Amino acid sequence: MAEFSVQDDRIVLRLSRLERIAGVHGDVTVPVEQIREADVVADAFANIRGIRAPGLGVPRRLRIGTWRGGGVRTYVAARAGVPAVRVRTVGRAAGAEFDELIVTAADAADVVARIRAALDADRPGTAERDVAFASSDGTRLAGTLTVPAGAEAGPVALILTGSGEMNRDGDHAKLPIGVSRALAEALARNGIASLRYDKRGVAKSGGDYYATGLTDNLADAAAAIEWLRSSAGFARDAVGVIGHSEGACLAMALGADRTVDPSAVVLLAGPAVTGREVLLWQSGKAVDGLPVPTRAILRVLRVDVKARQRKALDKLYRSTGDVARMGGRKVNARWFREFLDFDPKPLLQKNHSPVLAITGAKDLQVDPDDLGSIAALVPDGVDTVRMPDLTHLLRRDPAPPSLRVYRKLVRQPVDPEVLSLVAAWTAGHLRRV
Repeated sequence: MAEFSVQDDRIVLRLSRLERIAGVHGDVTVPVEQIREADVVADAFANIRGIRAPGLGVPRRLRIGTWRGGGVRTYVAARAGVPAVRVRTVGRAAGAEFDELIVTAADAADVVARIRAALDADRPGTAERDVAFASSDGTRLAGTLTVPAGAEAGPVALILTGSGEMNRDGDHAKLPIGVSRALAEALARNGIASLRYDKRGVAKSGGDYYATGLTDNLADAAAAIEWLRSSAGFARDAVGVIGHSEGACLAMALGADRTVDPSAVVLLAGPAVTGREVLLWQSGKAVDGLPVPTRAILRVLRVDVKARQRKALDKLYRSTGDVARMGGRKVNARWFREFLDFDPKPLLQKNHSPVLAITGAKDLQVDPDDLGSIAALVPDGVDTVRMPDLTHLLRRDPAPPSLRVYRKLVRQPVDPEVLSLVAAWTAGHLRRV
């Protein structure tokens, strides 16, 4: 099995003789300055895209070599059923040999920690450490506190991820979105500390993901802000909150709560209508994004996708347990019931913090026209930005919007203009201590 050697200025992937022969490639060296991020993926095969050229593949067992697809070149040395280290580079356009590496390792978490430590050393003045805090019901949540030099008492931002089983970096096991980590890095470059954490039942956090409701997620976010102020030593009036998708919904609720009272609120792809309206709008956009032949077949068969979605949502809403099965799939029914009832309008009206709201013009999960409602509902101090070509994943796509390109889009970095705008706006609205 390949082994990582993490040095001060580079990482070296030392390959076995079999891997060198099968992959038609020698050891891989990546300078630290070319590494954008590193993380652990539970299912290596699910994150490998494209065709093998050259290399070796044994179905459901082994993949070694170079995979190419969607303009991305990935070096792979992966075995089924073993966690993998994924290293994303600055890209071939910036001089890297590969856009990413996906390599299985028995000590994947330790390797990633060592790579991140090397990255921190290459970015002097910024420290990252693992932390833990308790929510109001005692559930232990694990996260990462990033503190640039001079920001030990603030400013600091709580970063909240989107819906689903998301870890602290904003990654799902099968869709590494990485928004939270990218935000933390952008904030650090602007002298702002940040906290991001694994959601309940995900990665190192306690609790049961499927038994978790939207109200639990809100309680966790409020507890995180309290921890920043009481245990981590940040000044009360130097704490802001940045939320993406579901995280934006939570940020709205925190902004309306005078006991929490964040000093700044950033909404990335945040809705201005109820959760039920959001989900029905999403189903309509999903149908619109289907290939023309598929839509024609649905019409011939008289399949009304939107009606089926309404029926499914009604079934979830009538459920009483924490968990339900829809189409043979386990879903967190309690979260859905609470999200269906979620209404951001009164929360936005009660908000008294400065607000920045950004939604992409090609978002298929939140209507970009909701920005107008947000601007009208927030009493004062609101900036709204409708970003051209930006998708819900905070990556740009010049092509017609489609959910089918999500796996390709996440191979791109989070849009730098979005990151710069969020970091600069946040820096201008949080007090430096």
